[in-house]
Amino acid sequence: MHRKARNMEKSQSSGKSGMAARAGALRLIHAVLSEKALLDEAYAHELAEGPLRKLNGSDRAFAKRIATTVLQHLGEIDTILSRFMERGIPKKSGPLRNILRIGTAELLFLNTPPHAVVDCAVSHYRTWRKYAGFKGLTNAVLRRISRDGADELATIDPAKATLPDWMYQSLSTTYGQDSTNAMMAQFQKAQIPLDLTLKDPASADEWAERLGAEKMPSGSLRLASHDKVDTLEGFAEGAWWVQDAAATLPVQMLGEVSGQKVLDLCAAPGGKTMQLAAGGADVTALDISAKRLERIEQNLKRVGLSAELVKGDLLKKSFDAKWPFILLDAPCSATGTMRRHPELIHQRTPADIGHFAKLQAKMLNHVADMLAPGGLMVFCTCSLQPEEGPELIADFLMQNPTFGIEPLTAEETPALAPFIQPDGSLRTRPDYWSEAGGMDGFFAIRLRNHAPS
Repeated sequence: MHRKARNMEKSQSSGKSGMAARAGALRLIHAVLSEKALLDEAYAHELAEGPLRKLNGSDRAFAKRIATTVLQHLGEIDTILSRFMERGIPKKSGPLRNILRIGTAELLFLNTPPHAVVDCAVSHYRTWRKYAGFKGLTNAVLRRISRDGADELATIDPAKATLPDWMYQSLSTTYGQDSTNAMMAQFQKAQIPLDLTLKDPASADEWAERLGAEKMPSGSLRLASHDKVDTLEGFAEGAWWVQDAAATLPVQMLGEVSGQKVLDLCAAPGGKTMQLAAGGADVTALDISAKRLERIEQNLKRVGLSAELVKGDLLKKSFDAKWPFILLDAPCSATGTMRRHPELIHQRTPADIGHFAKLQAKMLNHVADMLAPGGLMVFCTCSLQPEEGPELIADFLMQNPTFGIEPLTAEETPALAPFIQPDGSLRTRPDYWSEAGGMDGFFAIRLRNHAPS
C-alpha cells in the first residue's frame, strides 16, 4: 500500500470521525454481502441518504477503503477468524462477524494500531446495544489476532481462500495456477489506477505532462493516484473520459471507422460510444436502460461528441438497413473487472455464468442478421470465463456458417500484439501490465459476414 494511504488510515485510527467511518464501512459490507448490492452503488446510496453524507472526503474514503479491503481479503479474513474462534461465530450475534472482519482487515492489511482497532471495534456496541454482550469476545479475538494473526496469514493461500471453489477451478483450469495467483494479486491491490481515454489521441503527450500520467501502449493515460475525477484538469473541457485501458481495445479492433455507420449495442456506460464518435464514426448506440442512456448523453455533451441514442431491448430490436460495422459488448458476469469490483468475487455463482452465456448466445445470433454481407462485427465481454468467450464463439460459428473469424495480427495492431490468441481473438487479464497496475480482463473477437451480397 502507498505510504500516503497508510498515513491517512493511521490519522483516522481513532476519534469520532474514525468511528463514524468504520460504522459506514460496516453498513457497506452488510449491503454488499447480505443484500447483494454493488459496492459503488452502496457507497453512492450511503453518500446520498446514509451517515456517510455527514463525513468529510477523507473519512468517506477511509470507510470505502475498509470495506474494499474486507471484500478483497474476505477468504483470508474468515479463515483467520475460524482459527481464532474454535467455536465459530455465535448464532444471533448481529453485527459481530462484520465487526471482527473490519478489525482483522485493519490489523493485517491496513496497519492500523492494535489499540485503535480494538477500541473502535468495541465502540460499535454503543450503537448495537442489543449485542453489547459480545464486547468481551470482540476484544479477546482481536487482541489474539493482533498478536498472532500475521503468522497465521502467512500460511494461507490468498487465491484458494478468497475465490469460491468453482471460480478457482475455472480460472486455474483455463489459465493455470500461477496465472490465477497473479490475477488474485491484482484483485487485492490496495490502489487501482485510473485510466483516461483522450478525445484527441494526438494530444497524449500534452495531457500526460499536464496530468502527470503514464502513457499506456493502448493509447490510454494512466494515473497511479488521483483526486476526484471531476476536479482533474481536462474534465470540464471534455478532453477525456474515464475508461479502463482494456475496455478501449474492442473499438480499436474495428479498424478505421471514420465516416462509417457503426451500431454500438449494449452501449452503456458509453466509453466505446465516445471512442467511436471521436474516431469520426456515424454512431447509433442502443441500450435497454433509459437512465444509462441519459448518462451517455450527458457524457457526450461534456466531451462535445454526438451519437444517435436508441432505447430498446436488443433481442426485440430490428433495423431497416444492414450495418457494415457492429460492436456488441454483451452483458456478462464481469469477472474480468474484479480488481475494481471485488464484491463480484463473492456474488457470482456458476448459475450466473450459465445465464449470461445463454443470453450472449441469443444476442449474438440475433445480431448476426443485422450485419451486412462483408460486414465486420466485434463481440466482447469483460469476463474471464471461457463459457462467455471461446466456447460461445465456437457454437456460434457452427450455427452460422457464413461467419468466420477475422484474425487480429500483430502487424495490423502492434499495441494489441501481447494479447492476441492463436485463433486471432484477443484476451486481456488482470495480471497483464501488472507492474503498472493491471487491467480488466476482456475477451474480444472479430467476426466477418462472408455471405454473398
